[in-house]
Amino acid sequence: MTQVELESVAREMRSRGLHSSWSELLAFSQDVVGSLADAYQALLRSMAKSDIASSTGPDDAQKFVRDKLVKTLTLLTSEERVAKLESEALMESNRLVTQ
Repeated sequence: MTQVELESVAREMRSRGLHSSWSELLAFSQDVVGSLADAYQALLRSMAKSDIASSTGPDDAQKFVRDKLVKTLTLLTSEERVAKLESEALMESNRLVTQ
């Protein structure tokens, strides 16, 4: 994202904050964090499957996306929440593999 795009996003978020109710802001933040968490968990499950299928492990693109999602989720939530998301995703992936 360019600096101009980031500034546009920041303006839109400030505007939303000024013109939304508290419950609308909570719903918005839950949607944002939920979508990022879902993407992170899907990526982790995908990486776990590819690790099992090949000995080379995840490629650089997957690792880059994972690192960016971890950073974003940590900023929006906490390290503990990210660790819990990772644990849940890996447990689900392991459960699917053993079936």
